[in-house]
Order: sequence, then C-alpha cells, then structure tokens
Amino acid sequence: MTELGTKVKWQLTQEAFDKLLSTLDAANRDAAGEKYLRIRRNLVRFFEGRGFYEAETHTDEVFNRTAKKLIDSEIQDVSQYVYGVARMLMLEIRKDREKENRIAKSLPESEFPQILADEQAETAQKLDCLNKCLQALPPENSKIIVGYYQGEKRSKIENRQRLAGDLGIPQNALRNRAVRLREKLEECILNCLKKK
Repeated sequence: MTELGTKVKWQLTQEAFDKLLSTLDAANRDAAGEKYLRIRRNLVRFFEGRGFYEAETHTDEVFNRTAKKLIDSEIQDVSQYVYGVARMLMLEIRKDREKENRIAKSLPESEFPQILADEQAETAQKLDCLNKCLQALPPENSKIIVGYYQGEKRSKIENRQRLAGDLGIPQNALRNRAVRLREKLEECILNCLKKK
C-alpha cells in the first residue's frame, strides 16, 4: 500500500494542465511555466521538510487536485491554494499511516515474515515489469523518463534543466512529455503484473 492509499486517482489531462498554467499567467506561457516550477520546488521542500520522502509524488498529487478543482470552479490565487491542498494531503497521509500502523500492531507477530515475503515478491515483480516496459519504449523516450526522475533535490532540478536544454524544449513541455510517458509506463506495468 502506498502512502496515498489504494484509491484510483484522477489523472491530469493536457487540458487541465493548460488551464492551471493559464491561471498562473494567462498572458505569458513561459512566465506561467516559471511560476509553476517555482511553486513545485517549494511544495517539494514543504513535504521533504516534514519528513515525507515521496515529496515529488505528493507534489504531483497537489497539482492534480488543484487542476481538477480548476475544471469546475475558479481559484483566485493558485499559488496560495496549493499550500492548502498540500496541508490537507499531508493530514490524509498521516491518517493513512496511523491506520496502517494500527492494523500492523493488531496482526500476530507470526504473520510478519509472510507479509514481508509477499511484499518483497511484489516489489521484485514490479521492478521486473518496469524494466521490461522501459526496454519496450523507444530509446529517446526511455532516456527522457529515466532522466526526468533521476537524482534527488537540487540534482534532480538540474537534471531536468539539462534534459530540457538537450531536447531544445521548455521545462513545462518536458514535464508534459514526462507525464504522458509515466502514464504509458504505469499502464504497461499494470498489464504486465496482470500476466504474472
């Protein structure tokens, strides 16, 4: 079980992402992209500073929820709204962790070795499927998705800047491409796991 639980999450669409960017700056898409990246960096720091190690994933979820809200209604100040969403998400994650801890404490200790073995086997299957799916991508796409998520904190940001420069595209276009590739990979991995 992930920190975000087992709920099926709403997926960010290109239309929703475009609306998010236009809300940040309707007149200048590059300026909107810069604002987006600045807010994103701050959100990652927000989660990391509170001990949430999947900060990138949680930040993506904050933007997904914000973009979904924008489809149905107006938000006056997106740069402030996302922090409210981040705080609510943080509370949800803590609540889920507490629930998992209560469940784990209620299990007899004799069940732990089997649970750990099952989790390790599941992780090995996921890694095997991930490798197969990465190899099935065209080499350029594989390089993009691996490069996009490579590194930690500052080095990850620098990797993304370098990757966007190598491809000759703005960073928000790189993010869009990475989101689409990640969705394809997730679908491929799910199909692979169903066959196991």
